[in-house]
Amino acid sequence: MPPDLPPRPVALSLRIHCRLATRLPGLLLRSARERLRALASAASPVGTVDAATPTRQLLIDVSIIAAHDAGTGIQRVVRRLAEGLLRRPPPGYAVRLVRATRKLPYRYADDYARTLGGDAAPAPRDRQAHPDGPLVVHAGDVFVGLDLASRIVPRRMDDLLAMKAAGARVTFVVYDLLPAVHPHWFTRRASRDFRRWLSFLGLHADALFCISATVAGETRDWLSRRFGLVGALPLIGDFRLGSDFTTPAPRTPKAPDATGMLTLLMVGTVEPRKGHAAVLDAMDLLWRRGAPIALTIAGRPGWRIDALAERLRNHPEAGRRLTWLPAIDDAALSRRYDSADGLIMASQAEGFGLPLVEAALHGLPILARDIPVFREVAGGHARYFANGGAAQLADAIERWAAELRAGTAPDSRGLPLSTWDDSTARFTALLQRAAAPVADESRD
Repeated sequence: MPPDLPPRPVALSLRIHCRLATRLPGLLLRSARERLRALASAASPVGTVDAATPTRQLLIDVSIIAAHDAGTGIQRVVRRLAEGLLRRPPPGYAVRLVRATRKLPYRYADDYARTLGGDAAPAPRDRQAHPDGPLVVHAGDVFVGLDLASRIVPRRMDDLLAMKAAGARVTFVVYDLLPAVHPHWFTRRASRDFRRWLSFLGLHADALFCISATVAGETRDWLSRRFGLVGALPLIGDFRLGSDFTTPAPRTPKAPDATGMLTLLMVGTVEPRKGHAAVLDAMDLLWRRGAPIALTIAGRPGWRIDALAERLRNHPEAGRRLTWLPAIDDAALSRRYDSADGLIMASQAEGFGLPLVEAALHGLPILARDIPVFREVAGGHARYFANGGAAQLADAIERWAAELRAGTAPDSRGLPLSTWDDSTARFTALLQRAAAPVADESRD
């Protein structure tokens, strides 16, 4: 337990029960969760929030991004929401960024807060918290696992137990369930760690905030079926991710290509579930048919793609009708969106699908795999293709290409868009529900 947390002891039997529950969630998680609720109920009562004077802390976990910002989609969300919460704290709360490692307990991360352009939030009057020092946690504080720290959080169980014993609420953001639902797309270690993190969430979370309604539904189903929490779920809500702009730019007509060549764009880390190999198989068929279509892939290499990476680098069309951009900055990517004729989203599963929003902002038509989350995000503003082999996908691309040439493809600019301020406001509303004095385990 961090030395500066309130010295309220947590029974050894409860700590052992919790550790076993994360390893045998189907058998022990529900009973351990009930004991944790009793622990939290015995903490000091929570008073009324004073909107004018911060009396509580919102402890935002930025453990991964504060150590290294790899520029992934998840880290973009972490950065934007942290910036928004620092600018506009919920009434009555002081927002403090926090970080931990697998070996070191949670500490304030005011140094990282300053890199986001925000001053460290003033601590509530009754705290003696030091910048970058150990946490001082009291009743009514809220911990938010904003960063995806799946290898760190389970190692910090004693920290979270101490927070709950002090009367704090514990919440997390869920980006997707892919390593648990589709372990074959990930390393054995990544899938194992993620499943343990999910069991940790099922045990400790008072609320879970999901980046789409699709992910929220999958989370409810997983916790109910796998962990036996039917009728005992934490609050589970969803919020829509934001974008830097909400008015799609006018689509500037492209100069006609002398060869009639269309350029299709794929955006995202190159990894098995993203569908790059399937699209390349379809493009090989189209190129053999003589179709005047080029493919640009913008995304860094991920895991388990050695064969695909070799194929992309040594493909007969590499540098001609096939371009791979493994290291591309935001400005260059924006130019690629502007110069392309359409976006292909072929992922077999996603938590949200930010390139859909980015394409809409650039007025770029979309061809997407027909999966629930893409329907949720893009609705009728995209063309969809069903799962199938290379020939079926090639035919779908060819039909869509004809629509692009005729100007009859669905217009992505009607796709509903939100600013990051909108996203932060919805997230804040979920936080306020989670911090309500009376917690009802069945609400969602």
